[in-house]
Amino acid sequence: MAGQFMTHSISTSGQLPHTVSDQPYDPDVTVPLSPALERYYTASGTQMMWWRFRRHKLAVLSAAILIASYLLILIAEFLAPYGLNTRNTNFIHAPPQGISWFHAGSLYGPHTYPLVYKLDMATLKRDYSIDATKPQSVRFFCQGEPYEFWGLVQGSTHLICPPEGGTLFLAGTDRLGRDMYSRIIYGARVSLTIGLIGILVSFVLGITIGGIAGFFGGWVDNVIQRVIEILRSIP
Repeated sequence: MAGQFMTHSISTSGQLPHTVSDQPYDPDVTVPLSPALERYYTASGTQMMWWRFRRHKLAVLSAAILIASYLLILIAEFLAPYGLNTRNTNFIHAPPQGISWFHAGSLYGPHTYPLVYKLDMATLKRDYSIDATKPQSVRFFCQGEPYEFWGLVQGSTHLICPPEGGTLFLAGTDRLGRDMYSRIIYGARVSLTIGLIGILVSFVLGITIGGIAGFFGGWVDNVIQRVIEILRSIP
């Protein structure tokens, strides 16, 4: 009968039997989907990208770190204990100072120990050591060196400050006695901002130039393509 399949089983040696349905074939019949499958098949491209991104744990972690970095550079002046170019000439090439909580076996609170040095007359280098007998309390949400927030607003409040009469070099100092931790924070602002601005400029130029090439086509498209190839070939 037309539109129907005959039911029969085929069994050969070493093969499983095959059964053919004898029900009428209707191409308009749809198979009901489960809610999960229906949500998958009706999702937009943006939703599919978001679901795939959420399953990639490393990508999620990287995005969280990147977003946190961009948020922190907004308050670089507040986070840095020293200014960008503040020099501590008595502590050139000083090692990092750690923050401790216990002193002499007892809870003392966040503190650091002062650095002392002796000049090696043979190499003319400073040999630093820690004076563990004089704990100095680290200050938080304190008044420190004045700054201009984003070059606009005057301020002097810092998240963390050196002890009164002491120093706090969390990452040591450079050859000019400048605090490396503070300079890393300020440098992160410059590096991340340049990267973001570079992407935005490239995006705008790419959309504009690509749109012109696609709209006019012909010799305009050829000229733009050749110029881009020349620029990309420059090392």
